Amino acid sequence: MIDYNSVNTQLIYAGADVWASESHGFQCGIFCASNGLASALWQDYLLVGIEDRADFDESFAMLAELAQQVSEEILSDELIFTPLLPDDQATITERSNSASKWCAGFASGLGIGGVDKKLNLTSEGDEFVRDVVAISRMETTVDEGEDAKVAYFEIVEYIRVGVIFIHRQIHKIQKTNTNREEIVH
Repeated sequence: MIDYNSVNTQLIYAGADVWASESHGFQCGIFCASNGLASALWQDYLLVGIEDRADFDESFAMLAELAQQVSEEILSDELIFTPLLPDDQATITERSNSASKWCAGFASGLGIGGVDKKLNLTSEGDEFVRDVVAISRMETTVDEGEDAKVAYFEIVEYIRVGVIFIHRQIHKIQKTNTNREEIVH
C-alpha cells in the first residue's frame, strides 16, 4: 500500500507541480467518472513539470501503482477506500490543506474523466460534488485544537464515503441509461 509521504516525496523530488493528495484526488475523480484509470487520462496532468526522464519514469511507476490501488479500494465491497492524506503526525493545518488539495484534484478528475452538468445525480450526489468543490476552497489555516481535529476527521470520513457513493451512483445511472437506450431501439 502506497503512503502519502512516499508519493509526496517522489513528486517533490521530481519537480512535479502537484502534491500527493491532489494526485490521488485527481485519480479518484477520473475513476469515479470513467470507471477506469488509463494512464493517458492522468499522466499529462500529474506529471507536468518533470523534465528528467528517470524522475518521470519513477513518478509514473508510483502513480500507476497508486491508480491500481484507487481502483481496488473504490471497487471493494469492504469499504476500504481512504483519501491519500498526511498521517496524524502532521499538523492539522497541513492535513486540512492536503484535504483541500485532494478535493480540488477530485473535482478536476471528475471533469477530465467525463462527468458533466447533464449527469442526473440524486440530490445527495449533487450535494456531495458541491461540498467537494467548497472543501477545495476552504480556509486551511486552522488552530491546533481538538475541535479542529474532530472537524477534519468528519470531513475526511464524509469524503471517504462520498467517493464510493458517487462512483456507485454514476455507474448505476450510466447502466440504467444504457439499458433505456437498448429498450428504445
